[in-house]
Amino acid sequence: MNTQLSNLKVRSLAIKVASRCNLNCSYCYIYNMGDNTYLKQPKFMNEMVEDALLEKVLRHCQHHALKKFFFVFFGGEPLLAGTQAIRRFVEKANALFLPLGIIPEYGVQSNGVLIDDEWCELFAELDILVGISLDGMPEINDMYRVDHKGRGSYHQAVQGLKVTQNSLAMRKKFMKASINSVINLDADPIEVYEHFKLLGAQVDFLLPDANYFQPPPGLENTDGSNIDWNNTPYADWLIPIFNQWFYEKEPKSKISIFKYIMILIFGGNIANDHFGKERCELLIIETNGDIEATDSFKACGQGFTESNVNVLQNDLDEALQSELSVMYQFAKDKLCKQCNVCPVKDICGGGFIVNRYSEKNGFNNPSIYCADLLKLITHIQNKIMEELPDEMVTQHEISAMTYEEAQQIIKERLHEDLALEYAADLENFKK
Repeated sequence: MNTQLSNLKVRSLAIKVASRCNLNCSYCYIYNMGDNTYLKQPKFMNEMVEDALLEKVLRHCQHHALKKFFFVFFGGEPLLAGTQAIRRFVEKANALFLPLGIIPEYGVQSNGVLIDDEWCELFAELDILVGISLDGMPEINDMYRVDHKGRGSYHQAVQGLKVTQNSLAMRKKFMKASINSVINLDADPIEVYEHFKLLGAQVDFLLPDANYFQPPPGLENTDGSNIDWNNTPYADWLIPIFNQWFYEKEPKSKISIFKYIMILIFGGNIANDHFGKERCELLIIETNGDIEATDSFKACGQGFTESNVNVLQNDLDEALQSELSVMYQFAKDKLCKQCNVCPVKDICGGGFIVNRYSEKNGFNNPSIYCADLLKLITHIQNKIMEELPDEMVTQHEISAMTYEEAQQIIKERLHEDLALEYAADLENFKK
């Protein structure tokens, strides 16, 4: 086996304890972007799959000398599985891993609608980090985040958030519930930001799961071979928030996308799908035990993520050898030509691999958000430089560069003779 492939590992799993959802968000890549493979999945994960999964994770940790492993309860809506299912899983994992010196950690990503005091008692008792999806004020959130009768979910989700916050405070837990918010270009960015500040939660603003095959709002006519540098709706939405946030006094709200970019500008490392050079060592476990690469690949078409590996028969190391998993794991290493000549590629990392997909070229494209990312990163870097002492700028080797200058560097270097020995790998997924 190739040495690089044999060294691949995962440090976290997103576990689909439920494959159905009580909401029907119109932008959801699982249910509403053309992939209906969820219909073949059991509604809930059973104990036989759980036990096999934990056995395979333990074996993987021992083989790769991992001392921590992160489990994220995912879906669908994971809370549909019920408190007993989550408690059972955590208790089994703790009993299996802790005596061997391996620390299991837990999170849950929920739409928040079902969260109540009982759930919060469980989260606090078992130290489960909580993420809640919310897109802004009621009129913004309820444009897309609706139930199966078309009714908005804002008030139930915010109630779930408040119950979680109150529960954590009562139990003197210092972790905070976080909000995952998909950017809605129809919303006023400052109004959304101020609203989230009032809610008192850490926020992660997310670019829609989209690509050239299924483009996001505002980028419907974007062509991967001819980027429109003047069309940057997502950067233009985020920059006003950054400008206000950057100059606010401490303690300020935590906004993950800004934090990640700033860490990378200063030469730090993060393991994140959307930024940086580090691998995000993650796999998805479906309710029947199928092991798949990141779930967002479902936005690339029907059955795109399907694999022939399952925890009932296969190890995690075997799953990492699948063609799509390898593509995902090496996403930061195998970049298209435009990414390779980009002056901010070490910060951007080429963007999320799912955002690079087209039927014409497979993954041999820049991110559909390429112009947005370049504009946002150069803006943040220049704002930082305005505030830093000269000696710190010199120490961290930070150089001022405008968005226009970065564009020019890319345009000039694209004429260089740069052969990509892995181009066929990237294009192997085209239709």
